[in-house]
Amino acid sequence: MQSKLMPTLSIFLLVVACSQTGKLQMNVESFRGADWVLVEINGEPVVDRVQSTIRFQGNDRIAGWGGCNRYFANFRSGHNSFHVGPIGSTRRICPPVVMGQEERFFNALQKSSSIRMEGDHLVIESEVTREPLKFGRLKKSGS
Repeated sequence: MQSKLMPTLSIFLLVVACSQTGKLQMNVESFRGADWVLVEINGEPVVDRVQSTIRFQGNDRIAGWGGCNRYFANFRSGHNSFHVGPIGSTRRICPPVVMGQEERFFNALQKSSSIRMEGDHLVIESEVTREPLKFGRLKKSGS
């Protein structure tokens, strides 16, 4: 009886392991060297012509453009986690719609919990949004 159970159990465990692989968060090293632009926040498209970006730098730092202000922060990441520390930024004032998006972006980013790729999109889950932040790779002008 035990000899028949082992192959079945082995196949079951292999199937479970393979199905979980796609769900594991990626190491942030995979995202370095590219600029990512926010395309959705909480399932809604971003404001037209307002670019909120993120770039992963060395020493566990991120930096980018909030839409109105430049920002920077430290982050911690583990196998299944991604957390952003306090965000520092410049203090420009922009139109209310731009400032609103930037505030939602900064708040969601600072309460992030995980990071992964979904197709061509970088996805950051946040504790304060129903839907994750979704980014596309920023295309440089002329490319």
